[in-house]
Amino acid sequence: MNRRAIGCILAGSIVFVLIGIAGLNLASSRVGCPSRIQWQDLAYRPEGTPAPSPVVGGGNPVKLGSSFIGLTTRAVYGPAGAQPSASSTARPDLIALDCGDGTYQTYRKSGVVPTLSPTPASGG
Repeated sequence: MNRRAIGCILAGSIVFVLIGIAGLNLASSRVGCPSRIQWQDLAYRPEGTPAPSPVVGGGNPVKLGSSFIGLTTRAVYGPAGAQPSASSTARPDLIALDCGDGTYQTYRKSGVVPTLSPTPASGG
């Protein structure tokens, strides 16, 4: 190989790695809470402003699990006695999400997310 080919390969490799690092940095450094959360078939909208601790009604909030935001995970909290559930009717009306900056945003259940699947036709 000649020097020009080696130089082009080296320069291309460096640029490729730098673009990858910049992309990972942008994807993982999102601080703040999203404008809505979707939990399976339910949508949640923010309520109020972020607080220094999770606010989900009375009592001590319980950790329900975590959610991916970009490449990071954020803790999700519910009211005392709440448990993660596959059933949309058993999920809490209020949840709180760790915003990644030391604050927690409260979200209220806003309804069912429409699906793109067609419903079976009734007929005869």
